[in-house]
Amino acid sequence: MPLPVPDFNQVFAPGARHEGRGGDVATVRLRRETSLWLPSGRVVACEPFGFDPGDTGFTQQVPPGEYPVELVIADFHGAQRDYDVVAAIKLVIRDEPAVHWEMAVSGDQDVSELGDDEFFGYPVDGGTGGFVDAASIATFGEDYIDRIMMSLDTREEDYTAPCTVTDEEGRVVVVSCSSGDGDGYYPTWVGRTADGEIACFLTDFFILTDDEDEEEPSPAEPAQV
Repeated sequence: MPLPVPDFNQVFAPGARHEGRGGDVATVRLRRETSLWLPSGRVVACEPFGFDPGDTGFTQQVPPGEYPVELVIADFHGAQRDYDVVAAIKLVIRDEPAVHWEMAVSGDQDVSELGDDEFFGYPVDGGTGGFVDAASIATFGEDYIDRIMMSLDTREEDYTAPCTVTDEEGRVVVVSCSSGDGDGYYPTWVGRTADGEIACFLTDFFILTDDEDEEEPSPAEPAQV
């Protein structure tokens, strides 16, 4: 069966404590410092350097608008050193609990065709992940890469801070962050309320949900790009 859905409400609860790899203990905290403008409501999750102009976004769509972005931070306290890592990035559509989770899909992706522990996700080879609206991608000019690089540079030593790119009207059109431990493939999940409405999109970077004693989950081929 496909990659099981973790209990995100429990795992990512503020103050929750987890034993990580090597025995270091992590405490969860949340950072909600920016919002994302969605002109069409067609959400794309991807590394900010790899947005595809032809990407139409997830089939799970939301009304256009501005939505908060929340980073789930794992503060690790180890015998040798303390450090913090971005465990997940969440686009909050409704400030209501998500009681049901499903894998975010795009195009003709079919979850029922996935093998054991497989998932649809996006590849990262630059250590970052984030969200953008599909309609915004077409507006990016030739200076986009320079702008996203400048955004990443503004973090200085705070590598769990969100990075943003704005449009000409000052609205945030890209939100990105460090992708957990770095490069890999990462799934995005859609959380729904008790009424079936979309509560959030959440990309999990496998920091607090990956059991080191189990085989690593596998991205389906081809991965979402």
